[in-house]
Amino acid sequence: MSGGAAKLRDVRKLADSRAVFELDFPLLQLQGLPGEFTSGGGSVRARLSFGREQGFAMTQVELTAQLAVTCQRCLSPLQLQVQTSSPVLIVESERQAEEAPAGWETFLAPEGRVDFAALVAEELLLALPIVPLHEPASQCAPRAAGAAAEAVAIAEAPAPAGEPAMTRPFADLRALLEGDAVKRSKSSGTRK
Repeated sequence: MSGGAAKLRDVRKLADSRAVFELDFPLLQLQGLPGEFTSGGGSVRARLSFGREQGFAMTQVELTAQLAVTCQRCLSPLQLQVQTSSPVLIVESERQAEEAPAGWETFLAPEGRVDFAALVAEELLLALPIVPLHEPASQCAPRAAGAAAEAVAIAEAPAPAGEPAMTRPFADLRALLEGDAVKRSKSSGTRK
């Protein structure tokens, strides 16, 4: 992150001059992002275009980032591409945020001073998926199926000679449940 991006900027001046900034932020330096999204390093490219909308200072925030994360379906690495563009009203107080037109996202800039890194971090956080997954799912299905088959093979393998056998406390659960279902169906058929 360049030194100029780290300082607070006057929102009114930015909006009135219709300022445009193109910046790169290392993911590790953006506050508030979950660790699983920043652990792979990388950066986010941001374009901030300031102006005015309905009397409010606003900015069009355009972000592009590629994050190294783990797919939560198959638990294998995933290169997550994030691209977003959002119009954001920059407000100076909670009261001003309440007065903002309905449907607009707001960003709080106390005393009319905006922190570009905080704005970019918030917008990136809003663009991140709740659960990162390969899309389409078929990209990870073979890996997930292979891992599941491997887990079953390990679980069903006999214990090596000289080692105690693995205890499987739920091995007979299906038989118990099926037996209970048969008993219930017989008892419900005899009542009249």
